[in-house]
Amino acid sequence: MRITRRTDYAIHLIADLSDNPEKPLGLRSLAERHAVSYAFARTVQQGLLKAGIITSSRGIHGGIRLARPLQEITLLEVFEAAQDPLEVAFSPKDPSWCGCENSCVSEDIWLSTRSVLGKHLSSIQLHRIIRPR
Repeated sequence: MRITRRTDYAIHLIADLSDNPEKPLGLRSLAERHAVSYAFARTVQQGLLKAGIITSSRGIHGGIRLARPLQEITLLEVFEAAQDPLEVAFSPKDPSWCGCENSCVSEDIWLSTRSVLGKHLSSIQLHRIIRPR
């Protein structure tokens, strides 16, 4: 399993938003700050919006901001908003991945790995890893 650049950027984006949670920030300026393209930043933004981690408003004073405090956001939520659900990342039933039709010798290990990883990532709230700057 790979941690993508989208997931890493999502954490950096959330860290920036947590510096002043009441003030919406422009996505374009956040993208420039982290030297990523605006299109890439929009992709990450869309996932975070859909997951309910951030909100977005339009207008002269618009931008994005956190929808919830860091204490209420887990690393699993960010991972799945930026990448794919763990069910996709650890899917032994994908026929292109494994040629087994009904039963796969490695299925149990991947299901247990997914379970352990899911529990671990959901136990990490972002306030534990993002410190005020």
